[in-house]
Amino acid sequence: MRKLEIDYKPFGAQITAHEAPEDTVLMAGGWGSGKTSWLIAEALRNTVNNPGLAGVLVSPTFPLQRRTLYRAIVDFFPEATRWPTGSAKAHDCLGPLVRDWSSRDRVLTLWNGAEWVFGSADDPGSLEGATYAWGCLDEPRLIRHEAWRIFNSRIRDNRSTQLRRSVAGVPSMGWMWDEFGRPSANRVMVKARTADNPHLPPGYIESLNLSDKLARAYLEGDFVVLSGVVYWTYDPTGDSVVDVVPEPGRPTFGALDFGGRRPAFMVIQDVEGIGEVVVEEVCVSDTLEQANANQCAELLQRYGLTMLDCYCDPAGKARNAQTGLNSVAIFEQTFREAGVLSGDLLYSLSPIERHIPNGVEAMRARFQDHTGARHLFVARHLTQSERTSRYPAGVLGIHGSLLSYRYPDKGRSNVPRKTGEDDHFPDALRYYVIGRHGVMEQPDIRAMNQNVSSVMRGGYGRGHSSNQEDF
Repeated sequence: MRKLEIDYKPFGAQITAHEAPEDTVLMAGGWGSGKTSWLIAEALRNTVNNPGLAGVLVSPTFPLQRRTLYRAIVDFFPEATRWPTGSAKAHDCLGPLVRDWSSRDRVLTLWNGAEWVFGSADDPGSLEGATYAWGCLDEPRLIRHEAWRIFNSRIRDNRSTQLRRSVAGVPSMGWMWDEFGRPSANRVMVKARTADNPHLPPGYIESLNLSDKLARAYLEGDFVVLSGVVYWTYDPTGDSVVDVVPEPGRPTFGALDFGGRRPAFMVIQDVEGIGEVVVEEVCVSDTLEQANANQCAELLQRYGLTMLDCYCDPAGKARNAQTGLNSVAIFEQTFREAGVLSGDLLYSLSPIERHIPNGVEAMRARFQDHTGARHLFVARHLTQSERTSRYPAGVLGIHGSLLSYRYPDKGRSNVPRKTGEDDHFPDALRYYVIGRHGVMEQPDIRAMNQNVSSVMRGGYGRGHSSNQEDF
């Protein structure tokens, strides 16, 4: 095979990211920062180092993959003219580096027998079962945490010279911060500024006309809370995180979302000089509710804590057809027998308080009110990656959930999306906030149309609520 010259001249952050010795490298950059060409160069280098072995290139969706990675490969490869479609041969379209292309399997076979397998993160299950020598992931901010976990676990072919995971994208608060925002033994983030790319056309940056926050993300490669995040007043890198551990003697409360098979339980303490702090949590994924209740009680016993009250989801009053008991009864009995509850399990019967947008606004104000004051915090040890990595697969604690919890990508809904992954802990904390502090009613057009004057304020109690559509 004749020698081919690749027209790729890495600069600044690209060089740093290529030379990083870690197995997992994130090139965090904005538009025009060179991150996509770096990703293709990483794939090509891995191909040279691992002849005959397969690597995987993953995008958030296949349509996005066609618009980005496919085009980037065509621009990157020497003598490439277009992506092969129909009966066109891969060799004729992409040049002598490519031997074959299977559009059905989305597999590109290179000159040395290595394969590039293209995957999509919107169907994480499609990535399961395979084994790869290396992996490239594009725009991780657009995928769910579970998809990242599956991608990460597939890079395990022990014949590889290095089980390299190359990641490129705009950084965003959420699971990306948990995975890359803090130093880790075998993981590194390299920031790529748009302004450092010498190959951009004149006036490119000026033409974007971005706000300050968007400029930090899309031009500087900084972690920021982008649009769509529900609890944007939670500051994970600053004042919302405090160095507090559970201590007996402080006023102690519980927050509980039964959540089917994934109950979320948190311990909140009033800390003098600071405010209300989430000091502990239980992330469980058990099919037996009694076992889940036992774990929550054991957590409190471990620290010698007794809750004054525990605030929970009124949907827990629904009776189990098999046991004849309900979630409230099971957890309350367990807590009392363990000696960790002196008050009650409380839940709201108020339509105003159960209206999700009202509760969301109340939580935002606890994290930061209109004066800039903060009243609700998360203990720092709950944000550490060493801890969160031990949680069951598909379960996020309060820190990770607050960063990931978003509104639906489509439409104009003011109700956050339900994924089962990042909603249970925010819901539990919302029950606590509205229970202790109430809510300020937000305009509800639907309720107005149904004669809002007839809506009666309920309060807290032990009765079954007939209106459960908002919770």
